[in-house]
Amino acid sequence: MSIEALAHELIGHQEKSKRLLESGNIDAWLDELSQELRLVEQLRARLLNHSIVVTDDPAVKQVLNGIDLTEIENFDKVGSELLYSWISPAEYGARFAEVNVLFAPFQIPFELRCFLDEARKCYALGQFSAVQSLSRTILEAAVNEIGIRAGKIPQEAVEKDMFKEYPPKERIRLVAGDRFEQIYQHYRDLCKVVHGLSTSATSGALGSLTKTIGFVQYLYEQHKVPIKSRNA
Repeated sequence: MSIEALAHELIGHQEKSKRLLESGNIDAWLDELSQELRLVEQLRARLLNHSIVVTDDPAVKQVLNGIDLTEIENFDKVGSELLYSWISPAEYGARFAEVNVLFAPFQIPFELRCFLDEARKCYALGQFSAVQSLSRTILEAAVNEIGIRAGKIPQEAVEKDMFKEYPPKERIRLVAGDRFEQIYQHYRDLCKVVHGLSTSATSGALGSLTKTIGFVQYLYEQHKVPIKSRNA
C-alpha cells in the first residue's frame, strides 16, 4: 500500500474516531484510536525510508505533516534497521580500504583535510553522488590554496571575484602545468554532478575520488609551498 493510501486510511479512522468521541461511545473510540496509532507508526516508518511523497491532496499533506518523525521509542533499533538494510560493517570497512591515501609533502589545510575525510566516509557509506561533488570541492580547494600560496592567484580573487578575472579554468591553468588538460577535463566532468546534470561522472564515485587525490598530490608535489591552516 502506498503512503498516500495509508494516509487516506488514517484520515478515515480519524474522522470516525471524532464522531465516536462526540457520541460518547468511549469503548469504540478507544478501538478506533488504536487503529490510528497503528497507522501513524506505519506511516512514520515509511516516511523515514522515503525522501519524496508524490501527492497533490491537501488532506494527505496535512496529515503527513502532522506526523512527528522524532517520536520514536527506540532509535537504536530503528537506526540499526535503516543502516544495515543497505550497508554492513564489512562493506563499510572494505570501501574505506578502496580509497587511496593522499601523500602530501607538507601539512595540508584543515578545511581540505575535512573535505577529504568526509569524501572517504561518504564513499564508505555508499553516498556516491556526494563523493563526486566533494571531489570537485577537494580539487578546487587545493587549486585555490596552492595558487594563493604560490603567488599565482590573489587572495581577494578567491574570496570575492574569483569567477570574473580568475574563473576555474584559469585558476587550474595557473597551477596545473603540463597536466592542465587532464585536470580541467576532470573538473568539468565533476561539474555535471555538482550542477545536477547527472548522478555520476564518467569515472564514477571511486574513480572520481581516486583521480582527484592523484591530481591533488601531483599539484602539491609541483608546488612545494608550505600551506598554513587556520586550524592546523
